[in-house]
Amino acid sequence: MKTVMHAFIISIIVHVVYLASTIGIGYWKTKLYKPDVENAWEKAAMLQNEVVFGQTGSPILYLVSFVGVAAVVALVMHVYQMVRG
Repeated sequence: MKTVMHAFIISIIVHVVYLASTIGIGYWKTKLYKPDVENAWEKAAMLQNEVVFGQTGSPILYLVSFVGVAAVVALVMHVYQMVRG
């Protein structure tokens, strides 16, 4: 039971780090973006009139990912404990 709890905690940490890095990279790219306004006027027909931020995913996918990472971590921890003795 202890291994399962540790696996779920590590899975939570992995997912938090993943989400934080995704948000951080998006923020960093947004801060560094410098639009080329002069050349944009030449191609006015190609300009977008909508902006979409982010993406959506299925909640089931997040659940499967969470349980899958926890299962892999539990397996690695179990094998490590068997090898260690």
